[in-house]
Amino acid sequence: MTMQLKLFFGRLRRRSEREEEEMMTEPPTISSCEHSTTSCERSVATTSSTCSTVLSSSSILQRIDSSDAIKSEGITSDCPSCWLCLEEGSDTSGKPLIRNCSCRGTSGYAHISCIVHYAEHKGRQGYGSSNHNFNNVCRYFKFCPNCNQEYQNDVQCDLSKAMVSFVERKLHDGTPRASYLRIVALVDRLFVLSAGSNNEGTSEGQVICSKLMFLMDGMDSVMKARTYYALGCFYGSSGSLKKSKAYLETARNLLQDADDDSDSSVRDIADIEIKLNCSNASSDVDSLRSRYEETFAKSGRETTLTIDAGVALAKALHSSDRHIEAEKLLANLIATSRRVHGQDHHCTKSAATALQGLTNELLEDPSSTDSEFGDIDGWFKSI
Repeated sequence: MTMQLKLFFGRLRRRSEREEEEMMTEPPTISSCEHSTTSCERSVATTSSTCSTVLSSSSILQRIDSSDAIKSEGITSDCPSCWLCLEEGSDTSGKPLIRNCSCRGTSGYAHISCIVHYAEHKGRQGYGSSNHNFNNVCRYFKFCPNCNQEYQNDVQCDLSKAMVSFVERKLHDGTPRASYLRIVALVDRLFVLSAGSNNEGTSEGQVICSKLMFLMDGMDSVMKARTYYALGCFYGSSGSLKKSKAYLETARNLLQDADDDSDSSVRDIADIEIKLNCSNASSDVDSLRSRYEETFAKSGRETTLTIDAGVALAKALHSSDRHIEAEKLLANLIATSRRVHGQDHHCTKSAATALQGLTNELLEDPSSTDSEFGDIDGWFKSI
């Protein structure tokens, strides 16, 4: 859809509105009544034809045209609206506008139902494409197309569930790619449940674990490793530590044997090693520092990967009694995340929660700083 076509429809619609307004505000004179009546009939017919043409266009074109008309006329609104349906306020089911990504200002707001419909539409397109781009099938359930960042918190939870439902309902033709996508959706859902702060998803997670174990035979080694990694994270979050350790070790061994040097596999191995060695504080710090520096160099300061890696390093530094270093790192991470991703982003909240926990602990036990600086008063004097 070219810009010229959008501008054409916009001008056409505005011209028809002006003609209709003029027709309503300028009554015909007595001397030319018959001529005016004929002109009115012709104008009404033209207006009806024009309106039919505009209304027969796709809903996408209507939304784009409306948005461009608002911008061209200089009309702005402080009230956020759904970027998909352009409606303000709640949807027909009463659910409000939501935004849990890195969009700022009034952009990025949407109804969860609109996001699901949009993601399903894009998923069907990706699944039916000739190149079978699996990433496009699931991408729009996971990433905001405006800021290209992952959805967070409740939105992430709702969309991961919707993705599993979509794949199992719509993509069940018995082909290997359908089975692969089902595994991808289930694994992603299990990771989301593992990161949850409550136990409401425990029963759902156990059902997903059973499904993944049943599908294990048809997986390649890398997908098996990622599945075992998800299983290990889920059982670790639910308190089954022995089972979690067994699955994590299996995942690590499979990834190492697969000789896959992709960024995702390297990151997964590093994360698994950290989880398995969490009892060794000094080893944990060295591994996490290496990961943070590597992520910083590859992705930059402002990405969610770098901020998450920094928070993990700060927690390990705190556990190793390096409190001041941890506090400085967290303060920098909070400032960066708040500026780039927003106050409500999970990275900002995670760093702020870690800093608050560190501060509370130091207030309760001021002597805990002695292991790093000896006499804390002497350290303040030195700086």
